[in-house]
Amino acid sequence: MHSRKFLLRVVVELIVTVCLAFFVSELLLPLVAPRFPDAASRMIFLSLAMLLAGPVVVYRALTAWAYHDGKALSGDVVRPFFAIMACGVLLTTLATIWMAYESRRDSEAKFDALAERVKVEMTRRMANFEYGLKALRGLHEASEEVSLKEFRNYCEVVNPVESFPGAMGQGFIRRVQSSQRDAFLNWAHENLGRDFKIKSAGSVKEHDNYYVICHIEPLARNQAAWGLDVGSERNRREAADKAIQTGLPTLTAKINLVQDQLNHNGFLYYLAVYETGMPRNTAEERDKAFMGWAYMPITSELALEGIIQSADEMLDIEVYDDTALDPSSKLFCGHGFHFPEGGVAKASYRPQFIKSFPEQIGGRHWTVQITSNPNFDKTISFMRPEITILFGGLLTFLVAAVVWNMGSSRRQAIQLAETMTVDLKTAKDEAEQNAHRFTAIFINVPVGVALLDADGRVLNINPEGLKLWEAYSRRQLRGCSLLDQVPDDGHAAVLHTLKEAVAGRDAHTEFQMIGFRGTVRLVEMHAVVVGNVRHDGASTQILTAMRDITKQRRTENELREARSRAEAANQTKSEFLANMSHEIRTPMTAILGYTDLLAEEQHREVSLNDRMEYINTIRRNGEHLLMIINDILDLSKIEAGKMTVESVPTRIDMVVREVMELMQVKAAAKGLALSATIETKIPKVIPCDPIRLRQILVNLVGNAIKFTEIGCVRVQCRYDSTSKAVQIAVEDSGIGMTEMQMERLFQAFVQADNSMTRRFGGTGLGLRISKRLAEILGGDITITSEIGIGSTFCVSLFIDNIHDSNWLEPTEHLEAIGKVDSSDQAKAKEHKRPLQGMKILLAEDGPDNIRLISFHLRKAGAEVDTVENGKLLIEKMTVDGTVEGELKDPSPCDVVLTDMQMPEMDGYEAARLLRAKGARLPIVALTAHAMSGDLKKCLDAGCSAYATKPIDRDRLIKSVQRFHPEAMSSTVI
Repeated sequence: MHSRKFLLRVVVELIVTVCLAFFVSELLLPLVAPRFPDAASRMIFLSLAMLLAGPVVVYRALTAWAYHDGKALSGDVVRPFFAIMACGVLLTTLATIWMAYESRRDSEAKFDALAERVKVEMTRRMANFEYGLKALRGLHEASEEVSLKEFRNYCEVVNPVESFPGAMGQGFIRRVQSSQRDAFLNWAHENLGRDFKIKSAGSVKEHDNYYVICHIEPLARNQAAWGLDVGSERNRREAADKAIQTGLPTLTAKINLVQDQLNHNGFLYYLAVYETGMPRNTAEERDKAFMGWAYMPITSELALEGIIQSADEMLDIEVYDDTALDPSSKLFCGHGFHFPEGGVAKASYRPQFIKSFPEQIGGRHWTVQITSNPNFDKTISFMRPEITILFGGLLTFLVAAVVWNMGSSRRQAIQLAETMTVDLKTAKDEAEQNAHRFTAIFINVPVGVALLDADGRVLNINPEGLKLWEAYSRRQLRGCSLLDQVPDDGHAAVLHTLKEAVAGRDAHTEFQMIGFRGTVRLVEMHAVVVGNVRHDGASTQILTAMRDITKQRRTENELREARSRAEAANQTKSEFLANMSHEIRTPMTAILGYTDLLAEEQHREVSLNDRMEYINTIRRNGEHLLMIINDILDLSKIEAGKMTVESVPTRIDMVVREVMELMQVKAAAKGLALSATIETKIPKVIPCDPIRLRQILVNLVGNAIKFTEIGCVRVQCRYDSTSKAVQIAVEDSGIGMTEMQMERLFQAFVQADNSMTRRFGGTGLGLRISKRLAEILGGDITITSEIGIGSTFCVSLFIDNIHDSNWLEPTEHLEAIGKVDSSDQAKAKEHKRPLQGMKILLAEDGPDNIRLISFHLRKAGAEVDTVENGKLLIEKMTVDGTVEGELKDPSPCDVVLTDMQMPEMDGYEAARLLRAKGARLPIVALTAHAMSGDLKKCLDAGCSAYATKPIDRDRLIKSVQRFHPEAMSSTVI
């Protein structure tokens, strides 16, 4: 009974001891593990509690054991035991606190480094916008007046949305006096568009002048900001005025951008533009020289979203447009770690580190608050405090146990000596392990590391260094000097670097190094002195790290060369665009001029012949303009790899006859003889694309006529049995070309030389297009030429499997086709009104196009009804006149002719809706789109046929005539 009570008392004492240890550990934990992650804090807490409770528990257990055995504990044993335990616990606790603070300082240093990286990245991103604004200011200051087209061309090259992430575009703002508002609007309507108008932001009611956004690109996503008076809103106006007075890039306060439909936090970045040559040293001078603002609308979320990645997503970042952390001024909030939704972890999480610093950007005082997140906590090493607790506790218990045993008997003293011997051996093993660890690092580091003396002789080297030397072992390098592997012209740089290292300064250089096998490498070397440095340098050892940068430098050189090639290509394209501008404006000038002459006929008498001459001139220049646009589109499709050709049985002689018919008038106008012959037997029919072949020959014959003043142009057809190729040669007696001109002739955006363009005109696209089309057809175009004699362009089409029976015999002359006999004329008269009796419903939103198309259709005999969009088209076809209603039966029309791009409801949606309602009547698509894939898009929407703009009367009538009730078996809706 007595023994049971004693045991119960011991258990209670142990429980109380453990509780007290937990309580004391809870008090010590903030000192031992300040702001450590929860998992680390719990582990340190348990270790600390065990350390505190352990000695008491051990002592009480030993006393209970001695009491159970009937032995008394001697004071000589108890006092040393408790002294050692107390000292061990105290020292271990202090060491743990010190190690915890060391870990904390390391983590804080890492946090500061990441925060600095974020600061640098944010500064770099905002500086990028300044570069864009300065470039735009340079454009305006270098030109007296930047036109809308020049501004758009500049923006297409710069591409502000891609080049400046976060920017919605870039633009130019003019300051307009209130008294000049009407004059400015007249100028804007003439130069910017009739739909331009001044819009107000609305918060500043009265102001003397307007700050109007005249140019902004890309216009599609910034339409709401075009014409906006930024001076009508306080934040925008204050920043704009500040930009004038300081001449520096200036930010607005946080605003909502009118063009940002997502209502992101945003701001405007201004840079004042001044008149070139005017002084701008003072605020008054800058105000007098002021011309306008270059500006960018920027969304802060997009502009700053990437800075999280610069800190490896280990930090959370908040940016405020104020010196105070006011939620209403928050510009940006980025989280590197996302807590799971619905959990309590986010609310209970306490960041390890928080740092706030001011940043001045564009004249605004921003405050950046950076906090660590769980990703950062994962990188914090809390092993040192735990190891210190565990190791200190174990050592304390071990020493206490040894003392306990020493106080008991001599045998215990011997055991203590043996234990200490084991401890010494363990310490030695750990030292050896550390030495092995450092050796492993030296051997396995992925750069060449060599230990040199002051003269550059090798003392030790790692395997990567052996690779640089091309040596098979360290023994081979014994006594060798680094200078032995460096060319003579590099000795001075290497010796200077070694001296700089000995002097304790930053030592870095690049030099050529020759390996033992003769390989020449470009090596980057860093050097630092190790050990004590004597005044005579006798014991100096220099640790060098060397890296092969040959490939890196080669890559940099290749990038520079690629940039040079890109700049050259850009220059070539710029010259091409300038030429295209001239070529397009020339026919446009004639069209607009003769249109004005026709408009003035009511004020003067003009003969019918003159009127017809005006009309023919307008049509001729319109066709020339269309030809230029078609050439540009063809080249774009070819260069993009979107040009497709078909392979159908094609008669070469028929294609040549058609080309002769087309070009006969042009040749006759210059007094040139145009002839075509078959020189040898040629296949009658070959697989080819007749349209593209005709396009090639028209280009070649047209060029021959253009560059020939006197003589003739001959087209010769022959078959080369060796290469199995049908050859069509276009020979002229024109000016001829040099070898250098022929080498440049087929390059993109290049003519023979600029003097040819000035003398003969033209875009220089025809030969490039012809060359690429010939290659797509499986052939080629070659050229021979002699200055003053003429040129011969030969189209070769390589053909296999030609039947012997299908050949054309040689002829001296191919007659032009296209002559219309009397029977054909009679038929033409009969079909002068081919659409007689047809009812056509036309959907078109352009009033001019409605009048033109209706005129052609009615003249062809059709009855035409018109609507302005797809919604009205559907309502016209339904019983109750609504979009949801059922279709009329019978249909009110025979054919629907619809434009595909209309407001409210376009042609695609209208066609799909008609087909969904069960309509079976023909639907003919009418669109200005001329790129590949448009026909398929229209057919997929439910259209039956396809016609392109600009309107060609004959093609339009043929497209509709296909669906004449007389030509169709049935038409059911």
